[in-house]
Amino acid sequence: MAVPRISARGSKFRRLPAVDGLRGLLALVVLCFHLTLPLGFVILVKPADVAVCGFFVLSGYVLTRSWQGGFGLFLARRFLRLWPVYALCLASGYCIANIHPVWSQFLWYPVLTANAKPEIDPPIWSLRIEAWAMLFMPFFIWIATGRALRIAFGFAITALAGVLYIKFAFGLLFITGAVLARWEFRNRFLESAVPQWIGRVSYSLYLTHWLVFAVAMRAFGPWGLIASAPVAFLVGWLVWRFVEWPSILMSRRVGELAGALRDRYFPAAGHGRASGAST
Repeated sequence: MAVPRISARGSKFRRLPAVDGLRGLLALVVLCFHLTLPLGFVILVKPADVAVCGFFVLSGYVLTRSWQGGFGLFLARRFLRLWPVYALCLASGYCIANIHPVWSQFLWYPVLTANAKPEIDPPIWSLRIEAWAMLFMPFFIWIATGRALRIAFGFAITALAGVLYIKFAFGLLFITGAVLARWEFRNRFLESAVPQWIGRVSYSLYLTHWLVFAVAMRAFGPWGLIASAPVAFLVGWLVWRFVEWPSILMSRRVGELAGALRDRYFPAAGHGRASGAST
């Protein structure tokens, strides 16, 4: 199966600020859900589920738009991008819960679903889906860059796989995002300052906020939970600044080095260099 490079948008990935803002909005919905659920409010249960599904769609969208081939390099860069924050939050969760670590979880195993959230940090279940879905990214892109018949085939075969093994059903969301990558997404509100800031720290905020709430709830009860909301944003920013941002830079640097080596030793393939953008 030959997976085409995404060349229709040019060799340089154009980042869409509205996508970052939307990611921040989705993270905010999940944060508000975890903030209000212990207080007896269940109104955000469905919106939170939709928000997590939205994360998977956005991943398919952004990764398809930035795809330039090089599957091994892609996996290495995704690992560098996602793992540091994930590992930090997982380890912190084990410390907070005072539970002996299950070391396989640091490599995103076992794969969980929303109905089997780990006690130490519930949001990480979706990162396991995200991590394992990366193995199928060439398949998603192959589907999304085809004509209607190939797209229909891709949805059908993925839906069938989901019937046989429920976790494969999440692939439908990644394929949806990959198909939508044909169009640019713009929104003035999502491109404004506040959504952009939340979007920038959304990954760190998403994985750390429950840990902050758990500590506050244990120490001070429901009122402590409410008061800890600003702390959650502060912790999310700190993790973004000192863990996530260096991992982004490392991922970009690896892409640049790989591109430089490719230009030097395989100049004919230089046009397919991996973009420095990340998500």
